[in-house]
Amino acid sequence: MAKTRFFETLAIAFLLASAGIGRAEGLVADSVKPLLDGTALTGGLLPQPVEAKSAVQPEGAIAGHLVPFEQPADAYTLSGEDDVAIFTFALDGPQVSAGGTLNLAYVNAVSVLPDTAKVDVEINGHDAGSFAVASPNGVRTEKLRVAPEWLKAGRNVVRLRARQHHRVDCSLDATYELWTKFDPALTGFASAVPSDFTDFDSLLAVRRNAAHRTDLRLVIPGALTAEALNEAAPVLQALVLFLNRDDVTVSVADKSGAGPGIDIVMAMDRSGAAALADLGLSAVPRGLSVQPGVPAGRATVVMRAAGPGDVNAAVLAAVKGPMADGLKSGIFEKGRGVLAVEAGERRTLKETGYETRVFSGRLSRTDFAVEMPADFYPAEYATIDLRLHAATSPGLAQTAQLLVRVNDKVVTSYPFRNREGQQFDGKRIELPLRAFQPGLNRVELLAELPVAADAACRPQERDDGKPRFILLDTTAIEVPALARVGRLPDLAALAGKAYPYGGGKPFDLVIDRADTQSVGAGLTVLSRLALSARAPLNAKIAIGTPVQGAGRDALVISSRNDFAELGPANKAAFPSASDVSASLADLLKPDPVVTASVSGGASGNEAADLLQAFHNSTAPPQEELSFGSRAQLWLSAASRSFGRWLSYERADARTVPHGEGSLVTLSQMRAPDGLATWTVIKANSPRDVDAGVQRLVEPAVWRGLQGGTASIETAGLSLVSLPAAERYVADLSDRSPGNLRRVAAAWFSDNFQIYVLLVLACLGVFAAWLGLTVPRKGVRSDR
Repeated sequence: MAKTRFFETLAIAFLLASAGIGRAEGLVADSVKPLLDGTALTGGLLPQPVEAKSAVQPEGAIAGHLVPFEQPADAYTLSGEDDVAIFTFALDGPQVSAGGTLNLAYVNAVSVLPDTAKVDVEINGHDAGSFAVASPNGVRTEKLRVAPEWLKAGRNVVRLRARQHHRVDCSLDATYELWTKFDPALTGFASAVPSDFTDFDSLLAVRRNAAHRTDLRLVIPGALTAEALNEAAPVLQALVLFLNRDDVTVSVADKSGAGPGIDIVMAMDRSGAAALADLGLSAVPRGLSVQPGVPAGRATVVMRAAGPGDVNAAVLAAVKGPMADGLKSGIFEKGRGVLAVEAGERRTLKETGYETRVFSGRLSRTDFAVEMPADFYPAEYATIDLRLHAATSPGLAQTAQLLVRVNDKVVTSYPFRNREGQQFDGKRIELPLRAFQPGLNRVELLAELPVAADAACRPQERDDGKPRFILLDTTAIEVPALARVGRLPDLAALAGKAYPYGGGKPFDLVIDRADTQSVGAGLTVLSRLALSARAPLNAKIAIGTPVQGAGRDALVISSRNDFAELGPANKAAFPSASDVSASLADLLKPDPVVTASVSGGASGNEAADLLQAFHNSTAPPQEELSFGSRAQLWLSAASRSFGRWLSYERADARTVPHGEGSLVTLSQMRAPDGLATWTVIKANSPRDVDAGVQRLVEPAVWRGLQGGTASIETAGLSLVSLPAAERYVADLSDRSPGNLRRVAAAWFSDNFQIYVLLVLACLGVFAAWLGLTVPRKGVRSDR
């Protein structure tokens, strides 16, 4: 019964995500290849990797049959003295029967001591062996034989544990220099049987392209119209959720792509017959099906239907049928390092996939993610309690302690004072709610465990048989009653929970022009938001500008027109690929002309900046100011510093408005009619918006979104997030007295100045009363 309800709920979500129909016309040009990942080099971690180490390998297993791990490229680094990473890969029945080898291509830091460093490997709970970490000068591939009985059809789980020590430095800081990186292009399961891409489960084995991204190409015959895109949106979102990869990028064209990836062919009755004939797929049945791609390593998903009704029915049939197991073991699977919590819940580390382990080094690091509700109000009205189940050994130094970091900021510490060792059975450690944010939060437990012998620093005398710390998987977090109110702008809630677009709420995805790059950028963002919401979104795609007065939220993709003449078809046509295929070097060249200087005048912010610069240049020197002026300046700076500390903001936050070195800008704002919220992704051209979105949706960048505005700098492709100047209430669904009380407490904690004014007012009233009462009553004397 529970299984039936699960699929009924998912089916309703996909029904809500459907949209209208229309007629497509014209010819589509190829989109420009996205930017390469700025943190990875083509072909591996190093430009010229050394020759891979030979090992026992099953006959017939070749590089072309390598089934990749599903995790994104930034998950392949194990750092510190003891770190664990969990990976998954998918196999079909014939591949399981044939067995294979686990290929682990890695390079490690020079500072790692090769005598004691090693990586332990488990596959589906079975000990697959270990190998020494000894490759600081280039990529080395370790190949571990995997017996067929250890494998299973569907998703398989690999657990890697790296234990490594520093060559010469025994300080705590030196542990941050230890790392082992695996090459995502060369790491995976080498099977003797290739993936045939004939069913949906086989799509889980599709490899990534040279930029380490999963390439989805939407093949739409004819012009890019809103009707055609609305027909394709449910298919695209269903496939993205099924793959459960957060490194997906979407492109749009009228022909199949090249290299690893998946083509999604929309073959509607009005125009799809010719397209299927060109692709050699005329015999494809109606509905949603998987077909082998023409190039090796590429799959084809075909939707053959008459209209949106048939599209929805085919998607729902796939979700309830061949996609069901993949969805349950993928995006809806628990225990992958993330705790999705609600108010009043108690969750343990075991639920994240953590396993109790003994630690014998200097700095123990355990991290996991906590997913807070999208309308959670972070403030100082309660705390999240960490219930620590752990133990320390005798002999730790006086400075031993446990640090808790939330979103890369230390929020609390607990000293290990007992030199004889101590045991913690649910020790309560309070974590401030203000340190958390709606959506995804990274929590790190850092146990600093120095001993007197570390000062001598003799690695050869290290005794790993004597542990210093153990953290049990029964360690838990307890979430209090939360203030629930939707406050916007909040890009952290957008990235973590797709707020305010999740929950089946209808909204508009507005793309200002129908070229392949702008459309591809819009569909890439839609796919990433669907992954954040863990459900398809109820988006209606439109070409043009958002409609005011409708009260509908909107996601807007906007690019300035760099091409003066688009031909007689206006926005339905677009330039050829040769016109926009500028090199990466050209794209990254700084603009010698400040955009604002030719935009018709300065904005309000620019005018304010000019006035501030004028006042700064004409202000008298500090030593010439009066005591009152200097006190005012000091109090103003102290107030700003205290406000940053209260909100866990960095003092070095930069402000880079779009047009001053920004490739693309993402911002949230209230719609002009005041009835809805617009999220605008803006760039200077389709080429810029496509490249900027590819950078925005990278897992590490997407997780770092916060505040009200975020920009990708043109020079270094780095993310700059700016706090919201002011927020407004977008939703207050819970109007119970308890929630209203918590919201009020949260608001007062944000506006603590009111307490100061109330105290001063009370003192003033008391002074006035005293001044009136004493003269009238007189002074009493005992004489």
